[in-house]
Amino acid sequence: MHTPGRLLLVPALLLTPAACANGTDDLLPGYEEQAGGGGSNGRGEGGAGGRDASASSSASASSSSSSSVSSAGAGGSGSEGGEDGSGEGLGGEGAVAECDHAAPNTCAGAENIGSVSGDEGSDSWTVTGTTSKWFKVYVVDDEQFLFTSTESFRATLTSPPGMNFDLIVYQGELEVDAPDCFASGVRGQGTPESFTAIWDDRGGPSDDLWFVIEVRHVDGTACGEDARWELEVKGNID
Repeated sequence: MHTPGRLLLVPALLLTPAACANGTDDLLPGYEEQAGGGGSNGRGEGGAGGRDASASSSASASSSSSSSVSSAGAGGSGSEGGEDGSGEGLGGEGAVAECDHAAPNTCAGAENIGSVSGDEGSDSWTVTGTTSKWFKVYVVDDEQFLFTSTESFRATLTSPPGMNFDLIVYQGELEVDAPDCFASGVRGQGTPESFTAIWDDRGGPSDDLWFVIEVRHVDGTACGEDARWELEVKGNID
């Protein structure tokens, strides 16, 4: 029943937004992503981190400062990931290059060691190297008219510790004044590896012979002086 002279008053507190009804700073559903996105703009690729920080703020909503610390922490992990992906990657060590032990020449371009007498004196030559390599040596018949003499030649290869170089010798033909790169190679024997050739003096025609010597890398990874081998050639060794 309406009473004259009385007004109906609606309490103003009923119009207070629901966001403050529980006395906290929590956002209404649907705003978490917006808050997270705002935080991520300050940290680069930190969108996901911003969402996690806003969601966690409900558990520690007693102060807005704790929420901002959480947001900064999430963004910080993204920054560290960036350092790992770019800074550490650029500073990585490169692969260690292996030494090249391949020969710098071929049989046709074999290095000429020189000549040794096959039947007089004790001529010898010594060469060294750190890779595979081809050489040639000329064994000279100095006593062509003595039927009782022989010609002889020896090559000896010494490899350094931890390295293995093979000695392979290709013998030429009598009365052919050139090395024979198509001859069958003979491997040196023993340690150090050694090859010996002895042939009869025919007592008239020249018994000179060319020999091609191949030093071939087989095993070992040492470089420089640690890979240095020594090759010695001698004439008239019998």
